[in-house]
Amino acid sequence: MTKDIVILGAGVAGLALAHYLVSRTAAQNPDLRVVLVSPNTHFYWGLASVRFVLPVKEHGITEDKYLIPIEEQFSRYPNKEQFKFVAGAAKQLHPDKNTITVALSDKNGEELEVGYHTLIIATGTTYRGGMPWKALGTTEEIRTAVTQLQKQIDAAQSIVVAGAGATGVEFTGELGAAYAKSGKKKITILSTDALPLESRIQDRVRATAKKELEKLGVKYIGSAKLVSANPKSGGQEQEIKIEVNSNGKTTTQTLTADLLIPTYGAEFNTSFAPSSMLSSDGRLLQNPDLRAPDHPNIFVVGDAGNLQPPQAIYAEQQARHLMQQFASYLSSDGKTVAPYHSGEKDKVQFGVTIGTSRATGQMGSFQIPSLLIWWLKGRYLGTNYTGDFAAGKRTLNGPLPK
Repeated sequence: MTKDIVILGAGVAGLALAHYLVSRTAAQNPDLRVVLVSPNTHFYWGLASVRFVLPVKEHGITEDKYLIPIEEQFSRYPNKEQFKFVAGAAKQLHPDKNTITVALSDKNGEELEVGYHTLIIATGTTYRGGMPWKALGTTEEIRTAVTQLQKQIDAAQSIVVAGAGATGVEFTGELGAAYAKSGKKKITILSTDALPLESRIQDRVRATAKKELEKLGVKYIGSAKLVSANPKSGGQEQEIKIEVNSNGKTTTQTLTADLLIPTYGAEFNTSFAPSSMLSSDGRLLQNPDLRAPDHPNIFVVGDAGNLQPPQAIYAEQQARHLMQQFASYLSSDGKTVAPYHSGEKDKVQFGVTIGTSRATGQMGSFQIPSLLIWWLKGRYLGTNYTGDFAAGKRTLNGPLPK
């Protein structure tokens, strides 16, 4: 009888796991089939979205570097019949029945009930407002959002970026390098904190990020809360009202800009799961072995799980760990799965690019030199190896485990 391992999500973790299970695990287990479920027909390299949402003339990154067809990547395997791709989004998980209801993409509301022997949830996050920092509902929605943002940025003379997390800092850095430094466009970034980036990051790293943005000609407004944004009468500009806290005193300010771009509002793609499986912040609960509590045949990896902060580096580490557990998991009828030791991994591992030539970051308590992050990440933001990643020839940090 065929055992279906169903993977929900074809992002950094889900796609790599699918390749590993087809090429390594299923190849040794003829009764196994890998079913990959994703609403997107193409793999989306959102890690570089902060750069390629600018007009193509600014970076030269073409669509084939960040949108790659998923199904054809598996056609090269000699056991390709052990793989199935389902274009659809998870709608309702039924763990008591070992099934999940999938709303099929472009099928006018048609649904499919998918049964599983083992389920891997790697559904990640999306951003509110249709922003393409992560994958959207369908590949066409991604294309439309990227193209629209490129046109808006090209036409705007003044841009306000709301949100100074990692995405906001990296995106603003790209805008600064392309436009603000040379005076082509006025770029402003709003941060709810006095310094950019998360509070878990050391202040000296956060201060470096702020300094580097300002070197690029970006106006940084800290301790600012976005109140409203409305079209200015008689023109294309927007009036953006913000509240700024300084020394315990809050004042209201009004900015004028052609374009307001939000980089906040990430939401975990877990609405299909029963509430009993969710933490208070909407992420799926994970045991130390990456399984969902009380569900020994359901694994959770990446942003959708609550074990670690939602970063690609942690999704990668969890996925690589899980890859190497499936031989013992299957041979022991699900009894043997080694715990994911996140101790050292829980130390801050963080790097942001700031424009095309600068960066900052942190490893444990150590501030990473700008040049190192630029060399490893900032030069290409991974677009130099997305083809190999999509084809299952590597993960973020190297080749697939044996």
